[in-house]
Amino acid sequence: MDNRVSGCRVWALCCLAVVVTACADQPPPVAGTVRAAVEFPVDAAGWWAADDGEVFDTQTIYSYIDGHAEVYLAYGMKRCLSRRYTGPDGEPDIVLDLYELASPADAFGVFTLDQDGEVADVGQGASYRHGWLSFWQGSWFGSVYAEGESDRSRDALSVLGRAAAAAIGETGHPPALVGELPARGLEAGSVRYLHAQEILNSVVYLGFDNPFVLAPDVNVAVGRYELPEGAAWLLLADYPDDTQASRAEATVTAAGIAASRQGSRLTAVLEPEPVAAAEAILAAAKGGAS
Repeated sequence: MDNRVSGCRVWALCCLAVVVTACADQPPPVAGTVRAAVEFPVDAAGWWAADDGEVFDTQTIYSYIDGHAEVYLAYGMKRCLSRRYTGPDGEPDIVLDLYELASPADAFGVFTLDQDGEVADVGQGASYRHGWLSFWQGSWFGSVYAEGESDRSRDALSVLGRAAAAAIGETGHPPALVGELPARGLEAGSVRYLHAQEILNSVVYLGFDNPFVLAPDVNVAVGRYELPEGAAWLLLADYPDDTQASRAEATVTAAGIAASRQGSRLTAVLEPEPVAAAEAILAAAKGGAS
């Protein structure tokens, strides 16, 4: 995923009031969204707002990030707020985008799609790399992207990112399912949270037959493991009921994937190396290895 995809360059809310006013014909904010009455600075760290900002909904988002909108829609995107900032002479513009997702778990999920880079102290979790800062806060995923990189623009990204996170105000929790991935052997930064086959394919490619029968109401946590038995991706999937989980178990097993079901929870091992390690890794996962 490029910088526009992973963050679609967070609208740092440093003037959200202006954007909301400009989009009065958009649906009103739902509970938990940024409060329209909050005012934000029009400048930060020497960068000034270059426009009044834009708001994209689930239809118009395609005009902004054509080809990548599906990533956000897969996490229940409600809207994207965007604004451009102009800096001092010789410094790059900064574009800030903020995506309102279906829940804090989904905001966390978008953030997990690209965790390369340095850990940053912004929001509830953030990462910085090569002129791009991404973070999550409550039900929002944000990205602050500089169209060029300098020491000064890097500082500005942090300032704008913190302003965005503070303006959001709400907090949330990572999905509980992520915490159920066994800790022993789990590679740092490998955890992903998702609902859609297309997103899973970006982690472990399984084609488009959707063997796990993924859907918006199916929650999936996946992580990469290095254990004495071998290496593999471990997947935990929670289904709405036992019937859907049983159906997924049948299609997964038919696809030759080692899996085990307990009620509405399906556990599976993907791309084991060596193949013989799959059952040992699956057994360790079922036992809650730590």
